Amino acid sequence: MKIKHGIVTASALRWLLSILIGLMVGNAHASCGSAFCSVDTHWDGQGLTHTEGFSLDLHYSWAKADRLRAGSKRISAPAPSGSDEEIENKRTTNHLLTADIDYAINSRWNVAAAIPLVIRDHAHTFDSDSQPAFEQKATFTQLGDIRIVGKYKFNSGNPFSGGGIRFGLKLPTGAIDKTMSPPGHHPALDRAAQPGTGSTDAILGAYHFSNAPGSGWGWFASGELQSAIRTRDDYRPGSRGNLNLGVNRVLSGALSGLLQLNLEHRQRDSGANANPASGGHSINLSPGLSYALTPQTRIYGFLQAALQQYANTDPTHPDSGQLTAPWSLALGVNHRF
Repeated sequence: MKIKHGIVTASALRWLLSILIGLMVGNAHASCGSAFCSVDTHWDGQGLTHTEGFSLDLHYSWAKADRLRAGSKRISAPAPSGSDEEIENKRTTNHLLTADIDYAINSRWNVAAAIPLVIRDHAHTFDSDSQPAFEQKATFTQLGDIRIVGKYKFNSGNPFSGGGIRFGLKLPTGAIDKTMSPPGHHPALDRAAQPGTGSTDAILGAYHFSNAPGSGWGWFASGELQSAIRTRDDYRPGSRGNLNLGVNRVLSGALSGLLQLNLEHRQRDSGANANPASGGHSINLSPGLSYALTPQTRIYGFLQAALQQYANTDPTHPDSGQLTAPWSLALGVNHRF
């Protein structure tokens, strides 16, 4: 039986969107502020590249989480009082270098690997009950969790529009044992701020794009779900989902303008080693530019600004809050061999 591309794509997107809306009812940022720029740089899913063979995308993102938020409101960190707990009154600076290696087997099938290098600098105040409050830090440069994803593109019969699905795994390749210095009574770094989660996660996504030939305009929609299917050390990262809507416009022969709306959601982490102040959602606006250096190579950049952020609090400490980043930056280069 022949299945029409448009029906399958629309159904997949509606199904994915319904699950994402379900996740919104649950509760995306760690209390230590382990956030990154969330723009979609899957160029094939935006209809901006169609070539078979290998491609390499190298991108860098930066985000500084230094604003404490409880729910949708910014709050001030409490003064030291001998509570023997962490006070998130400093910052977490996140740098992420990612190599996306993609191989298009043919016009329908792709396989890709995303290899991240996490560079993080976190600091907070430890409110000791036996000595004056002091600053604790954790700084590292470590391999993060690698993602292996397969992609299938539906046959629309139209080179200017199409859609497909993505499916794969996030592997537990990142370390989970980084500690604070000086150690104090609680030397372990928050699990959500570690280079990896320690979990194997299932990934499922869908996308659709359409370009108007001769006008220079195009648009896309994509969504993805990620949920742990195998965990360790009594820690389960919250399931997360994202939805991206974007337009692109050719401004000159090689220069294109890009604009994305990025929605992210993450449920609360769970387990004995989880921080209850975790999970939430955000809505971000991401304008950007792309410039084709050659027919095979493009450079691009995005500036992402948060339109709305909601950070879950610890149910037993409603004023606990999470560190959030008001804006972030992404720069990259993509080359097709």
